[in-house]
Amino acid sequence: MKDSPPSVGVGGGVVSVSRNNSVSVVTKPNLLSKYQSKRNLGAATTTTITADVGCDKVEGRDERSTSNASAERSHCSRDGATDSITISSKASSISSSKSKQSIRQRIKNAVGRNVTEHKDVREESPPVSSIHIAVEVKGEGDTKQQVRKKKKLKQTKEEVAAPEVTLENEVQQQQQQQQFTALEQDFQLKSSNSSPWMGRVVGLRLPSTVDPTFDETCKPNGRRVDPSLFCQDKNKKCGSSGWNPWEQGNDSRRSCLDDRHRNFFSFHHSDYDYYPDNDDKCQISIDVHLFNTKDASMKIHMTRDSSESVDKTLQRLQISMEKKLSKTKKKKKGKQQVASVNPILWRKRQEVVKETSYFEDLTDIIPINLCNPFSRATITREDTSVSEERGAEYERLDDVSAFSIEDLLKRANKENFGKYAISVPIELSDFKTMHVPLMVDPCPPTITSVATFGSFEHTRLFEKTPLVVEVGLLFAKKAKITWFAGGEEVCHDNHCYTPTKSDVGKVLTVVITPLRPGHDGKGCEEAYQFKRPVETLPHLPILSPLRDEFIVHRDRQQEDKQPLRVVSYNILADQNASRDVKRDVDDKIYSHCKLDDIVKWRRHPLILHEILQYQGDIVCLQEVDRDVFDGLLKPCLTAHGYQGYYSEKGLDDASGVREGCATFWSLDVFESVRLPDMKTHTFRDMFKQFMCDKRLHKTEWRTLKDVANLLDEHDHLKHVLFNKLGHVLQTVVLTDKRKKEKVLVANTHLFYHPHASHVKCLKMLIACRQLEIEHIENEHSPMIFCGDYNSTPNSGVMELLLNRFVDAGNEETWKHLCTYEWEEGAGGDLKHVNSIDLEYPASFPQLMSAYESAPEFTHFIECFAATLDYILASSNFQVLRSASTLSFDDMAEHVAMPNEFMASDHISLVADLSFGN
Repeated sequence: MKDSPPSVGVGGGVVSVSRNNSVSVVTKPNLLSKYQSKRNLGAATTTTITADVGCDKVEGRDERSTSNASAERSHCSRDGATDSITISSKASSISSSKSKQSIRQRIKNAVGRNVTEHKDVREESPPVSSIHIAVEVKGEGDTKQQVRKKKKLKQTKEEVAAPEVTLENEVQQQQQQQQFTALEQDFQLKSSNSSPWMGRVVGLRLPSTVDPTFDETCKPNGRRVDPSLFCQDKNKKCGSSGWNPWEQGNDSRRSCLDDRHRNFFSFHHSDYDYYPDNDDKCQISIDVHLFNTKDASMKIHMTRDSSESVDKTLQRLQISMEKKLSKTKKKKKGKQQVASVNPILWRKRQEVVKETSYFEDLTDIIPINLCNPFSRATITREDTSVSEERGAEYERLDDVSAFSIEDLLKRANKENFGKYAISVPIELSDFKTMHVPLMVDPCPPTITSVATFGSFEHTRLFEKTPLVVEVGLLFAKKAKITWFAGGEEVCHDNHCYTPTKSDVGKVLTVVITPLRPGHDGKGCEEAYQFKRPVETLPHLPILSPLRDEFIVHRDRQQEDKQPLRVVSYNILADQNASRDVKRDVDDKIYSHCKLDDIVKWRRHPLILHEILQYQGDIVCLQEVDRDVFDGLLKPCLTAHGYQGYYSEKGLDDASGVREGCATFWSLDVFESVRLPDMKTHTFRDMFKQFMCDKRLHKTEWRTLKDVANLLDEHDHLKHVLFNKLGHVLQTVVLTDKRKKEKVLVANTHLFYHPHASHVKCLKMLIACRQLEIEHIENEHSPMIFCGDYNSTPNSGVMELLLNRFVDAGNEETWKHLCTYEWEEGAGGDLKHVNSIDLEYPASFPQLMSAYESAPEFTHFIECFAATLDYILASSNFQVLRSASTLSFDDMAEHVAMPNEFMASDHISLVADLSFGN
């Protein structure tokens, strides 16, 4: 209708205001029935709404009743006077004060004027700034039978004596009808419960290892989006029954059902039985996905005991759905709500009876019947259930109390999708019941967890820096993950993606589809979107131009031509960096660094990028947080062809230490290693083992006997070594695919304290004893020993490693032997304790540094800079070249590390080695 007026819902009707400020009120009687019960009024109550407007002209007309009964038609037109519009309709009453207040308020919102109520509507014309509403209730009401009889009689009279209609009146009536239809559709969109509902019910048998609340607790729901938005065909819908349950009112859902059904419902053949066959007590998770013809949607979740009977579960389901869908008066607390009609369980017959499809083009895809979610649900006035004609394809199961909900899932799981269905009656009013059809989907491929490093909310995304999304699955073999940048697909079926330069400024989204044999995952998709767009990679001075020759592409599989590249890197644990942030300003080590630059969400992706640029064959890392290893390093490096493991420091879980060492190796160069061969040795265990082995003291390792005697005299030192320090030594033997030679790789991180040089020397002695054992056990294999030794090139530790001997008179090593205390006053009188000589036997291989000249520093903070990190190799290797390191001049423009361009407070070391001298 041209120049159609604005409209607004009023109580149970719609008010429209035309340009000349006239007011039309269209009642919605079925939505006002709840007021009848308060006054015990019958269904034939007459509602009179009088709208008085002080203006030059008032016009109003009602063409039809929304309850499909003819309403009185009234038309009034009078200049310079106050007139009223009266509409009579059945099953309506708005006599309560609450309803009248609501109507006055909504008309006020519609026309922008104050609303008051007057007993006498024929009073003097009100001022222009006010509108008067009078509400009157006539009659005592009729019974339901009387209502039906009067309705039939009235329809008959209208058919016999139809009013004479002129062309002008017909055009005017058509315009009024169009206006009414538009207002009604708008109102129904706001009151979607008046539309038929349908959907599917998903049943999952949850093992004891799966949290029933996994959908809320194990997924980043705050970043969850509609997977349908990323389909190639934008009109098709996918995901949990084709809608976005986490975002109401999404305009993207506004499409007809026959355009979207194909993507999320299809038959799945049960070639494999994915129902777990065990007797463990479990829970059944039930999710009901509902939608209606107005594209409204909702989800209902329940968790039931597996032994509960089907009829009890269906009754509980009916109660939950009525709370969401029904508009009947709520029952008082303490009174159990009993449904007049129970839900029905249906099973598809063996011989399918062909029926007329609601969507005629889908008969070869989906069986169309009452229980099909794409069939139109029916609203009946009777309390009966499913008609025989509509349910001809399905047969009713009456023995639902004889088997449990778990038995139902077992039965359904062995059949094709669509074998079982449920019809749930929902009472819309005192005499209207809507039967909601639900298809049973037993144990579909399910996503139980979604994770990425940090979170979809916080992680910083950089070009040329890989991202990994990890997915937990139930009743599925794999997950297909598709990546989108700015809405365009950039990577298909890969859990790892490296953004490119063209992705900068775009937001990344992943669409996850769980798969298994016989099930294509349609209807089970989920999508998640990163909050931060892809950023340009900042300049990293450690890479270019300083190490350009080490970041060119390498062909690791080239026979006998590629050297063995080793990387060692202390990546600064977030546990240590975040602890520093909380300190007082005077005690901070990283006070120079901005908070945004020191958080792990930014630092560790840049560190990962640097590590991958080197294309190392062996990568030894120190100060690795457990969550950084699990969420970033392991999945990303695994995706790039590495294998590795993590060893955490700390005496026990109560120590609070959540960082340690990690070692990786390229599977392009080395064979895969079994988990038992990835060894972790704690120093306290090695001390206890070697100090108590009297036979070992009589071998070439006689130095160990002197260490044992020292510890017997120095109780505090023994206490520190045995009970206070939780450092670890990693050892793994790798087999080169190209040459079939074995390599023993070790990685460690020693105690940091500057007054504990003697502690570090004793630890290194014990570590080398363990390395010798494994060196001999593996046919005297070559050795590579990396780590942060927290020792300078002139320290006793490096003297012992490279020169094999530390004299008892070495002041740098032993000067704090009697003064160092773990806690003040704990050392006692130690004047009688003397230092000892430390020496490696001839059986231990000779070690050399991969850096012929020590770097100026490998660790740089505000108050300290020194070389503490090393790559050592046995004499079986030849050092071909080592990567350049930063100088003090390079740090002139930076206060210290870390900073915006340097992600750690240490420098990585890189060296190329070859077998043989």
